[in-house]
Amino acid sequence: MAGALVIGMCSSYSVAIAGTPRISCAPASEGKDATTDAMSSILSGAKTRDDLRAIIFSAERNGTPILRTALGTSTTGVPATTGMHFRVGFVGWQYLTDLLLLMVDRKQISLSDPVSKWYPRYPHAGLATVRMLAASSTGFGDYINARGFVKDVYSDVHRNWTAGDLIKSSLPPYQKPAFTDPGKNWAYSHTNFVMLGAILERVAGKPYTALLQERILDPLALRDTRMQFDSDPQSPVLHTLDDETFKDTTFWNPSWVSWAAMTSNVCDVGTWTRAFGTGALLSTASKSQTTARVNAGQGEKTYFGLGTIVKEPWLLTSAAYWGMYTSTAYDPTTGISLEVTVSLNRGSAPKDPSNRILSAMSKLLTPDHPFHP
Repeated sequence: MAGALVIGMCSSYSVAIAGTPRISCAPASEGKDATTDAMSSILSGAKTRDDLRAIIFSAERNGTPILRTALGTSTTGVPATTGMHFRVGFVGWQYLTDLLLLMVDRKQISLSDPVSKWYPRYPHAGLATVRMLAASSTGFGDYINARGFVKDVYSDVHRNWTAGDLIKSSLPPYQKPAFTDPGKNWAYSHTNFVMLGAILERVAGKPYTALLQERILDPLALRDTRMQFDSDPQSPVLHTLDDETFKDTTFWNPSWVSWAAMTSNVCDVGTWTRAFGTGALLSTASKSQTTARVNAGQGEKTYFGLGTIVKEPWLLTSAAYWGMYTSTAYDPTTGISLEVTVSLNRGSAPKDPSNRILSAMSKLLTPDHPFHP
């Protein structure tokens, strides 16, 4: 659970003229050929190798599906479908970063604003900036690593965690900072993003859910993406089993991941992956900020951008918690976007299953510049 939280423009269900619900986020393929056959083979091979209960996958080129499919079952006797909703985790940080940059475009906030403007008593906040929150380079302690935090989450899986609860858990005596010289290195920390979302709420004077709906979900017509701060997921839902206890986590409250407690379906995820990768909602100036090399200590072609992992030229996300593994990838040089979520069988313990699937797809679709998990 403490692993790194390291979603096309269609809804799971629309209403037909006669009032009968129909699935609109349906399976799709550019046609049966050697490429789609090879993609299907990768998926079936991964399901067998990692003993996965279900895989929901989509690949598009400039928004046109190459292959969208689902394998396996959600629960006994219920097949997994492309219309099912699932938790997206890290993808939420991309939404958060885009929302930040939209507010920068409106001159409501600056990337250079000090964090101490809103959190004057937080250690080292005077040296940290809003940009450093989005780039995870503040050094602030990760509340997930705090002593007793995981136990507290499991002791009440329906608890509604607030941003204040989580930020408090990032402070001594619960947690120590990763480093005390903000901006000079980076260390992935959920605390950065929780604090950033809380700041955006205060700046806008609106709840984060309202900002997200007004400035991103509505403009992109993402009808199957929402925040979930309760134990009531969107239906139809892909069921998941916890990778430690193998209990069904589908109706547990994911609010402990704060603004990343989002659910979506594979069609919306595909739309979002392209929108984020192209900077569709942003000004020209803000688009370049997403992949700006603002962090020290990175590899030449792999680094943490603003709210996303960059493995040039790919923009990636990777989430894993409570038995859900969701990953996305976008290649700006080809317009290819990849999205996958997987669920586990009881007793299975795969290593990085969603990332391995997308990496294999990148080798197939972009053999001259694939990425590795």
